[in-house]
Amino acid sequence: MGTVEQTGAALNGTGLVPIADAATRLGRSPWTLKRWYRDRNLPVVICQDRWSVPESFLVMVERSPKPGCAGVLEEIAAEWFARYAPADVAGSAS
Repeated sequence: MGTVEQTGAALNGTGLVPIADAATRLGRSPWTLKRWYRDRNLPVVICQDRWSVPESFLVMVERSPKPGCAGVLEEIAAEWFARYAPADVAGSAS
């Protein structure tokens, strides 16, 4: 298994934020963020049971016209995955 630095979400070079801190920044609970991850609307790096969110994703959400809105979150997630994640992480089929 690769280190956190080798995972697709960390390759953008912006750093990772622990999920509890990310939840606080977004005004949501860590459980909500984990649900967003399961719904493929949140990029996450999981290393040794520690969940982290790329700083670049948090910045995109915070700068959106309606931070935290479900529809907007889906659009932000799609844009983030298209911009930063390799195809195999983003789940795109070729």
